[in-house]
Amino acid sequence: MASQSIRERTIAENSLVVLLQGLQGEVTTVDLRDESTARGRVINVDAFMNVRLEDVLYRDRRGRVSEMADLFITGRNIRYVHIPDHMNIAETIQTQLEKIHRVRYFAEKGGRKEYAKKKK
Repeated sequence: MASQSIRERTIAENSLVVLLQGLQGEVTTVDLRDESTARGRVINVDAFMNVRLEDVLYRDRRGRVSEMADLFITGRNIRYVHIPDHMNIAETIQTQLEKIHRVRYFAEKGGRKEYAKKKK
């Protein structure tokens, strides 16, 4: 989360992509727009809903199954992301928002400044 840009953090905190970011480390299924599916462990989700999975079982729209070590899915190709039943959605969103705010307000305590000062 800390490596995200200011723009990405702003987009994430104002959308439900924080829920998907909370899936990091969880095994889930992603349905794609072309009617194929990918099931694997979530490595990363950015603010634009691009998802990176590992240990993936990919099923194309004809039903053929392939195993992949790693798969990157662009956000525009995602139709649906299955949220595991054991996830507490409200708690996950709150935890992710706290992480974003922790990074943003770190500067108030003498840390690196979030917004660079304009040079004169």
